[in-house]
Amino acid sequence: MTSSEKFAIPFRINLKTSFILNGALLLMYLGAFYWLWAFDLNLLVKLVLLAALMVGFINHTRHYLLKKGRRAVANLVWQDQERWQLETVRGETLDVKLLGSSFVNPWLIVLNFKPETGGRLWPVVIMPDSVDSTTFRRLSVKLRLYGGEAAGQTV
Repeated sequence: MTSSEKFAIPFRINLKTSFILNGALLLMYLGAFYWLWAFDLNLLVKLVLLAALMVGFINHTRHYLLKKGRRAVANLVWQDQERWQLETVRGETLDVKLLGSSFVNPWLIVLNFKPETGGRLWPVVIMPDSVDSTTFRRLSVKLRLYGGEAAGQTV
C-alpha cells in the first residue's frame, strides 16, 4: 500500500431510483407478456410462463423501483482501489470485492460484487439518472483507471 492509498478519501455513491432502468424493465416485461399471449401455446404452459414473468416483475419492482428488497443497495463506498462497501436499504454494511465481470459504458455501469465472507453475487446497476452526473462521470473514470487493477484488468 502506498502512502497515497493510505490517505485516499473514500468515494461515496448514493443511489437513487432510476426511471430509465425502471422504464426499460417495464417495457421488457410488457413485451414479454404480449409475446407470451401472441404465441400459440397450450393454456397451461402460458399460465406457468405468466406466473414466472409475474414473479420476475414483482422482484424487479421491489428491488429497483421501490428499493424494498432485502438485497437492494442504497449506497456504495469505494474505500481504495481494492476495498468496497455496500450499504443495503435495511442498514446492513457488507465488505465486498469488485469482480472482473463488471461493465462500464457511457450510459450504464454494472458492478458485480462478491462478499468477502462468501455468498451470492451482488450486482449493482447504475444508470446516469440514478446518481448525479458528476458522480456518474467520476465513477466511470475511476473504474477505467483503477477498477481494472481491482477486478483483474477486465472492467
